[in-house]
Amino acid sequence: MVSLTDQQQRVINLIDEKELVDLAIVMASITAPSGYEQPMADYVLQWLRFNGFENSFQQLVSEGRSNAIGMLPGSGAGRKLIFNSHMDSEQGMPTRVGEELPPGPKAWADENKRRIFGQAVQNDRGPMAAFMIAAKAIKNSGIKLAGDIVMTMVVGEIGMGPVDEFRGAKFVGKGYGSRHAVAHGINGDFALIAETTDFGVTWIEAGAAYFKISLEGKSFYTPRLPERGEVKDSPNAIIKMIPIIQAIEKWAVEYQHKYTIAYPVGKMVPKVSIGSIRAGWPYKPSTTPQDCSIYMDVRIPPPLSLSQVERELRQLVDATGFDASVECFMFRKGYEGKNVDPLVDAINHAHQAVRGAPTPPINTAETSMWRDINIFNEVGIPAATFGMPRKSADDAAEKFVEFQDIVDAAKMYALVAMEICRK
Repeated sequence: MVSLTDQQQRVINLIDEKELVDLAIVMASITAPSGYEQPMADYVLQWLRFNGFENSFQQLVSEGRSNAIGMLPGSGAGRKLIFNSHMDSEQGMPTRVGEELPPGPKAWADENKRRIFGQAVQNDRGPMAAFMIAAKAIKNSGIKLAGDIVMTMVVGEIGMGPVDEFRGAKFVGKGYGSRHAVAHGINGDFALIAETTDFGVTWIEAGAAYFKISLEGKSFYTPRLPERGEVKDSPNAIIKMIPIIQAIEKWAVEYQHKYTIAYPVGKMVPKVSIGSIRAGWPYKPSTTPQDCSIYMDVRIPPPLSLSQVERELRQLVDATGFDASVECFMFRKGYEGKNVDPLVDAINHAHQAVRGAPTPPINTAETSMWRDINIFNEVGIPAATFGMPRKSADDAAEKFVEFQDIVDAAKMYALVAMEICRK
């Protein structure tokens, strides 16, 4: 176990488990899915100001979507560290335009098992609560760091892309709030993206592209359907889409093997998934649909261009012999962080001090996904992502975070801030 200095120990002692758990539960119980984050921004700003973060403010991104920015100023002579987490959640997202927002599920704690339950605790309000409490502990310790701590609680990290009738600012995701923040004055020497990583650390993540593939059919009333023959001759757009789906599934396996990259920090395995299909009228299955569209997600390693991926996909679809269109409607590039060593070293030192061991290897899923780390690395702010584990109960239905894990995360965030901002 690495011994702590008197100042570090003073800060660690100010991290209160009950206060941290209660904050995580309260924030994870606020209904604020992607596109509707304002209630979270209002609560976070209220908490920041109540706890003495006088320079905190909201940053309007679009109507009903504001970032909450918290500041703990240093003396101005040292390095500035950005903590970043996203306020939006997947829970309670509407499935139709204009649909009334349902109340989201509440988070709760099992005191006996020492677990906090709730998907929004994992993604991403538990890690957010951890660095908020860490910053509060540093402030209340009376220690004046040389550099500033900037807390960015942002909208629109979860992967949305405007398409069809789902258009406008409420449907923009994948870095929407973080990109707005760095474009409007938020800056730092390093950025720690606080997300669940099983206490592994990575500074490399994949890009992401969303594609829509569409084809046309003909509308027939069921009794008037022509005799069935070859799939290519079917008037039913859904039936004609089947060979395209099968071809994509085969390509998906080839794609991830072809473009897997073994980085020193860990392996990146870019995967492909079909996430939605639209055709016809659920209330009128007596008529074949005139068109059918599928919507897919393709993860893209940093060295691979979108044009290459799009070219492969178009050739694949054309080869099926169906006259289908391919449209990319969302793209965010992946990046490998540069000059990130001081931040990674500080994270490793903090983990060694709190848990008595080096940081564990990063999971492949963490390097193969897209997070706001890419926004900061894109604009030249060295960034890494690091946080507690996310866990599931035996039936996998209940998501939870261990009390000890979230407390340890807060301690580590405090130690990282003290190391980065001390000079």
